[in-house]
Amino acid sequence: MTSKIDPTTLSALATSDSDDQIEYVEEDRYLQLHSSPNDPLYSQQWAMVNYLNDSFEMAKQEVSGAQTITVAVVDTGRTSHSDLNAVYVQGHDFISDSTNSQDGDGRDSDPTDTGDYARFGSNCGSMSSSSWHGTHVSGIVAAQTNNSVGVAGAGTNIQIQPIRVLGQCGGKTSDIADAIRWAAGGSVSGVGTNQSPAKVINLSLGGRGSCSQYMQEAVNFANSRGALVVVSSGNDGANVDSLEYTPANCRGVFRVGAVNTYRGESTYSNYGSIIDISAPGDIIYSTVNGGYTTASSESYKTMSGTSMSAGFISATAAMIFSINPNLYVDQVKDIMVRTAQSVYCRNINCSKGTVDAYEAVLEARREVPDASFEYQDTVLSGGTSNVESRVQVTNGGGGACGTIEDVNKAHRNYPGALFVLLAVFFVHRFVTRMRLKHS
Repeated sequence: MTSKIDPTTLSALATSDSDDQIEYVEEDRYLQLHSSPNDPLYSQQWAMVNYLNDSFEMAKQEVSGAQTITVAVVDTGRTSHSDLNAVYVQGHDFISDSTNSQDGDGRDSDPTDTGDYARFGSNCGSMSSSSWHGTHVSGIVAAQTNNSVGVAGAGTNIQIQPIRVLGQCGGKTSDIADAIRWAAGGSVSGVGTNQSPAKVINLSLGGRGSCSQYMQEAVNFANSRGALVVVSSGNDGANVDSLEYTPANCRGVFRVGAVNTYRGESTYSNYGSIIDISAPGDIIYSTVNGGYTTASSESYKTMSGTSMSAGFISATAAMIFSINPNLYVDQVKDIMVRTAQSVYCRNINCSKGTVDAYEAVLEARREVPDASFEYQDTVLSGGTSNVESRVQVTNGGGGACGTIEDVNKAHRNYPGALFVLLAVFFVHRFVTRMRLKHS
């Protein structure tokens, strides 16, 4: 005979051997049609079409109609785009330096990306075009699906909260930390209340240096409020166990590496024991703006980098929260890691696996919320720093944008060089003052 039982009882029975009348216990699930979206550029999205048997699309079908989750994309801000406008909620501009923001003022309630281009002779050191990086990451997370427009996002039941922290020369760690705190529902001086606190906070950015105490406190606050902080690991192709890289070296963040179309470790992806998980990062097609400097018409393009990988992880985490909203942050991390698939690594400790969104949401449906559960986070020695300093960068070659040198390094007891990342095919970028770049 068969009997219908609720998921909590099912979980208990599955681990019990006390009743010899039970032959086996399994979940009786609904299945859906396996169909492709009508988004015209969908076939060009290998991570949606050819990755782990359509894992992301299957996950989206599994959680269809579940709770809507806010994902904060802490980046260059938002641009108007027909694939994104319907999923945006109110964000904020946290760039405190009006010169860096290029919008004529400091912090304000308008997170519009006015372009992170740099003109010749700017403080950034060299000319560059605008990246529209925040729009690209947002599209990976939650571009509308089945709207007969453009691409499909990796997640569903998601609203995007655009938070602007990166301008023409990157972004200050203090601005980024305040953005994390506000995104999680905390109060920040001079900033209004966040009406849509995020359950997932995406940081596709980073730079060399210790995790500042101010940044660590912001991450701790977000975790205490039940928000997962997803961080890209960087594009140096380096072992971050021995390379100070922040905020990936902050405690409590979820660190993401990149895999290619063959599920192999991407050549540029940072690696090490602290990398929690990987996700597609190579040649990712998503939403952008077509403007060279300031915004013009909407467009689409490919970018590569761990920035893109972080977007896929944020989408997966949001779907986990969507299907089981009461799960704790550590449980969400653990679900993604234990359902991950193997990665073909070039280096030792390239990650604990590559995300399988479909298996993750199936596991999340069965998971019982447990406040006592602790995720086994890898923490490096080195601690935090109290220094919030001005830094400058010189084009240094290598796989990303150059090195940032701390002008106050004589007063510090650890290396003062930060390394900045850009996801757009490892373009050399310019100088900054206490700024972190997108990865």
